[in-house]
Amino acid sequence: MSKARRRGGNVPFAATSFIGRRQQCKEIRDRLASGRLVSLIGPGGVGKTRLALQVADEMNHLLENGVYFVELASLVDGGDVPAAVIHALGIVDQSNRDATAKLIEYLRDRDLMLILDNCEHVLDGAAALVNAILRRVPSARILVTTRTSLTVTEEFLYPVPPLTVPRDAEPVGIESVPQFESMRLLQERAAAACPGFVLDEDNAAAAARLCIQLEGIPLAIELAVARLRILSLGQILERLTDRFGLLAIGSRSAAPRQQTLRSLVDWSFDLCSEPERQLWARLSVFAGSFDLAAAERVCGDGYAEDSGHPAPPTLDLLGSLVNQSILAVESQASSMRFRMLETIRAYGAEILAAAGQAERFRGRHRQYFLDAVKDCDRSWCGPDQAAAATWMRAERENLRAAFDTAAPGGNYQLELIAGLRYRWYADGYIAEGRRWADEALDAPDADRVPTPARAAALWVAARVCLLQGDHRAAAQRLDECEASATLLHLAEATAHCRGLRGLAAQLRGDLAEAESHFEVALRALAEVGETAEWLMASFEYAVVLSLGGRSEDAVAVSTSALEVCQHRGERWARSYLKWSQGLGRWMQGDFIAAHATALDALRDHRAFDPSLGTALMTELLAWIAGSTGQFERAAQLIGASRSLWQRTGTDLAAFGPELTGYHCACRGQLEQAMTSRALATALQAGAERSPTGIIAYALAERAADSVPEDAPPVLTSRQQEIAALISKGRTSRQIAAELVISVRTVESHIEAIMTRLGVASRSQIASWYIGQSF
Repeated sequence: MSKARRRGGNVPFAATSFIGRRQQCKEIRDRLASGRLVSLIGPGGVGKTRLALQVADEMNHLLENGVYFVELASLVDGGDVPAAVIHALGIVDQSNRDATAKLIEYLRDRDLMLILDNCEHVLDGAAALVNAILRRVPSARILVTTRTSLTVTEEFLYPVPPLTVPRDAEPVGIESVPQFESMRLLQERAAAACPGFVLDEDNAAAAARLCIQLEGIPLAIELAVARLRILSLGQILERLTDRFGLLAIGSRSAAPRQQTLRSLVDWSFDLCSEPERQLWARLSVFAGSFDLAAAERVCGDGYAEDSGHPAPPTLDLLGSLVNQSILAVESQASSMRFRMLETIRAYGAEILAAAGQAERFRGRHRQYFLDAVKDCDRSWCGPDQAAAATWMRAERENLRAAFDTAAPGGNYQLELIAGLRYRWYADGYIAEGRRWADEALDAPDADRVPTPARAAALWVAARVCLLQGDHRAAAQRLDECEASATLLHLAEATAHCRGLRGLAAQLRGDLAEAESHFEVALRALAEVGETAEWLMASFEYAVVLSLGGRSEDAVAVSTSALEVCQHRGERWARSYLKWSQGLGRWMQGDFIAAHATALDALRDHRAFDPSLGTALMTELLAWIAGSTGQFERAAQLIGASRSLWQRTGTDLAAFGPELTGYHCACRGQLEQAMTSRALATALQAGAERSPTGIIAYALAERAADSVPEDAPPVLTSRQQEIAALISKGRTSRQIAAELVISVRTVESHIEAIMTRLGVASRSQIASWYIGQSF
């Protein structure tokens, strides 16, 4: 492109300043320099047109004949697109020749760029014209804004993201405003709309929450700013549950479809076919993201509603919704997942409720995820464990939504808790499992009649309690479970209870009682075919035998179990069994074999999220390092294990006095061998490593993420505020009113606090906070 001497074209001057997106402008200019067609694609209100106008302003002086902006929103017929371009270019030709032919003749000798704005509703006409221009006018460059791809050969799709927003967990002060495009937009537009408005330390956090809840969508932020004439930022946040009603007054100079948030989404909805609208509404039952299999099972139907005609395949409809920017696509590991902006999801939920279909599809959502969880549970003891754990992590929001929409304490919640047991204690989410189990088992209005589902949930809850060191609660759960098992003749529940009685005895330090329970439990679990639990009971029995000085017997038990793991391709129990062998060899003084076995255990375990198993293996490697004079390494591993214990929601003390004694002995050895300063530095270095970095360090791998990271505070500033208010006895509703946030947001923060601290109740949060104050 040659540099011109003057500004040409018809691009309107912007009435407001352009905020952010500098890198995006550069990337689009570079694409137009090397290619000829770029489509800015994204949902309504995300800022496609404003971005196109900014790019036009930056490129206008480079084109001899300038940039021409063609607004297509008012067109009804795609056949009118060529005429609209002719009108924008000011072509005077009153002949009856074809409009496309007139246009191509005019463009052939000119150096200019066309911007075709809002093509989605006249897609065929726009695509046909663009294709003709690209084939017959080699110098033409076209920038398109659309919610749907033109699917023209030379088209480069450039997704336009929302403006940047703070992460929900980070504290935001006035000094942080320049970092986030959405907050800069709010600050500038609010100052213009409301003379006297100042964004300062007092309201910066509220502004950040508003931008987060509006997902950085520029139009939504500008509509919210219009409300600042009569509402404070806090009052706007309170009313955001009805975002379509609240954000209903915009600029009169804007296009009608952009004057309210509802009209904006209405525009997208009207452009969808009936099957696409139905799927949009049905997909609103998902929380967070979802995959193709879930969408097909939950939302797919053989026939479209009210038509009797076969519905298009769900895959095709998902593709259409992606093309129209209703859905975003994100890649996770080996699969693709779909996600809706909350504004789009809320609109779909309204449509589904109005059609009387909400409970039907919430029910299908619940059933799908319960079936999937049961499949994970049944196939756990095999080669797909890591994939199952990854799936449960990816679907956490959907699993929670399924749990929340089910009857409190009913069979559904109980079955879900039992089915998710390996998420709780295999993948490191013990505190979460405790909360869910307590919610369901202790639901005030629940019918606590003994059932197989309740019995299963009880023994799962008992194990979680034991892993947290709460022996009293575990005993209560086991007592009820055993009574139910006796009443209902549940052999499986009886076997599980016997094994957990053994674990409880072991963790109390009563090795003799533990032995007697495990001997019975192993036979019972084998008889009922509970192989996965038999493997874990074998591990626990082997540890008891090692701690009791019966090393040969411990090796025999663990070796037998390892053969089953090898046959099944099982890795999780195998890692624990190897740990037990490493512990036994360390206790015997065979440090070389102990080190090799412990490393082998950790390599197996790294396939799962860092959990209590990772902490146990790091502890053992620290003890081995201390025993071999590697004091710096031992200290770093002790520090690393401390951070891992905090992450899992439990601590080493929960695993009995013997292991706690080994830890204390190692720590005492380090205090003797190292100066106070060197020890503190090493402990801190270990504690500051990321979980991935801890594993890499423990395995003596040189990995980028093994470099110590800055340790975050135990709680964010917002979480600290909420913890302080909980310590003062405030209810969730009172906290929401005081902090000007929704009750649901408060509850989400409380759940995050519990996960972070590894506690299960508000009283424990209060105790922790009070303890921090001294």
